[in-house]
Amino acid sequence: MQLLGRRLSFRGRAGCTEMGLSRPGLWLKRLWIFLQVVVEVAVGKMLMILFPERVKKNILAMGQKTGMTRNPRFSPDNWVPTFFSIQYFWFLLKVRWQRLEDKAVQGGLAPNCSVIRLSGQSCSIWDFMQDGWAFKNNVNISHHRNLQERLQAAQLLLDWNPQCPVVIDTMENQSSQLYAALPERLYVLQEGRILYKGKPGPWNYNPEEVRAVLEKLCTSSGQIPQF
Repeated sequence: MQLLGRRLSFRGRAGCTEMGLSRPGLWLKRLWIFLQVVVEVAVGKMLMILFPERVKKNILAMGQKTGMTRNPRFSPDNWVPTFFSIQYFWFLLKVRWQRLEDKAVQGGLAPNCSVIRLSGQSCSIWDFMQDGWAFKNNVNISHHRNLQERLQAAQLLLDWNPQCPVVIDTMENQSSQLYAALPERLYVLQEGRILYKGKPGPWNYNPEEVRAVLEKLCTSSGQIPQF
């Protein structure tokens, strides 16, 4: 689900420029990444066939590291079998290619991308600084063909009563690309600058780091942290 309000931490998460690469250079990098992903998925699939229990144990260990295994809605049978599938391959390739377009640098100027409120009103990321592959048993959301479908998908997030503004990316996915947010990423922005840039999820996603950054900001400003 291409939601910019997936908890960006100002509060939210964010995703084309070519990072200064020439077009031939960009395609060479994409080709290299394609070959890497082919090898990774092929090796992973082979290991899963030959050593299923060992691979399952390693995947569960990654899930424990990120807290995913604490989610009562998921069991290993929901997500372990989805690894190294065709859908997993294309999703991983999309994520790796998107990182070539990453423009968000910690300490640098935060890209002021256009986003859309659920009311349909256009706004930008800076307006909030004052305040594919999927697991089984997951929320089933088809690829968005238009903005209306994306708005409808965003309503599912509101059912969980998030304590932050919820906005969606444009159909050009500008925010997702510039912030390299796929599948998920946490940022803390202040006064147009990136104070914190989290690692890409789901395995390197760490909300506790965000909590520490926000607590430090509140302490320095004399405010009492409330989460």
